[in-house]
Amino acid sequence: MHLIIVENLDTDRVKLEALICRDCCQQGQEADFSFYESGEAFLADYRPGSCDCIFLDILMDGMSGMEVARKIRLTEPRLPIVFTTTEPDFALEGFSVHAMDYLVKPLSADRVAWCLKELREYLAVPAGITLMEIRGWGHSAPVDIALDDVLYGQHHNHIMEVHTVRRVCRTRLSFREFTALLPHAGRFYICGRGLVVNLSQVERVGDGTLLLKNGENLPFSRSHKSEVQNAFSRWSFACSRKGGWS
Repeated sequence: MHLIIVENLDTDRVKLEALICRDCCQQGQEADFSFYESGEAFLADYRPGSCDCIFLDILMDGMSGMEVARKIRLTEPRLPIVFTTTEPDFALEGFSVHAMDYLVKPLSADRVAWCLKELREYLAVPAGITLMEIRGWGHSAPVDIALDDVLYGQHHNHIMEVHTVRRVCRTRLSFREFTALLPHAGRFYICGRGLVVNLSQVERVGDGTLLLKNGENLPFSRSHKSEVQNAFSRWSFACSRKGGWS
């Protein structure tokens, strides 16, 4: 893992680095770091996609960690952000930037270990899948689809149609083959025969329909309403517990 620590106090930076290295050693994993003493210095040097997680001190001279996080979110909506702070009162404000965790100083080995466990689980989930899209008679070509963009997938006539926020991708996969490509962490839910939905794209569960965030209505069997509602509630709770970054 490549981790960035933005911390203006050398003692806190050294302690956080040591605790991370200790846990990574116990897990048989390596980590390398970049360090910055201010939010301004970090933003001047940062390039999207260059790290796996950012540890941000909230209370710094100049730009605060919360301000830095808001700027990061303009280009990196899914990058894990961990705040380090002496003041836990910032937790509610952090929901607006979907912080992964808060480490309250003085830092403890157990809390850092728990945070890194959550980070590893998050990084283990693929960000997208590659499908062979049908492009014409006997022709197909690989296409990368971000899991965040998937609305739902529907199988009929031996074709899997994957509906995304931008378009529909058609591929020659069975329903079982397609769902095997998806992470099994509760985000994607099979709500009917040959129908799987991304619960992150659901606004609410109606009476026999799912209202998606793009305004589309997706029907499902009314006899399964309680099961669908429970799945949606579990996923919504998991997202709120993790600040929306899961």
